[in-house]
Amino acid sequence: MGTTNKVKFTLPKTIRHQEARTVINNIVCELKARGELTVGDIPQLHRMATAYDSYLSCVEIIAEKGMTMRNLKGEEVKRPEANLLKENWAQYLDIAKEYGFTPRSKKMTKGTTESKEVTDADRFFSGE
Repeated sequence: MGTTNKVKFTLPKTIRHQEARTVINNIVCELKARGELTVGDIPQLHRMATAYDSYLSCVEIIAEKGMTMRNLKGEEVKRPEANLLKENWAQYLDIAKEYGFTPRSKKMTKGTTESKEVTDADRFFSGE
């Protein structure tokens, strides 16, 4: 891994929501505390911040205007923001899973490091 002390993370200026800023900054702090933040993480964290910020924008629009709208033909259709909300949440969640920030991925990463049972194959390949 690289030296984590010298890696500096700055949120993109396009992030408008304070909630997104707080969440991503907390994630960066946790990665630093674990000693896992590297320069290669910066683009992923920017992508994660942008996806979450866009998700929050879609939530605001849907909360204000509802899930449906009338198109030019006068038909009731789902708002485009509903699809964007789903896409942005999926992108945010994919990255969060990679870093072990979902409850399930956190359990999976802890389980592999804390309670690893030594098998006969492990002993054989380690020369024990």
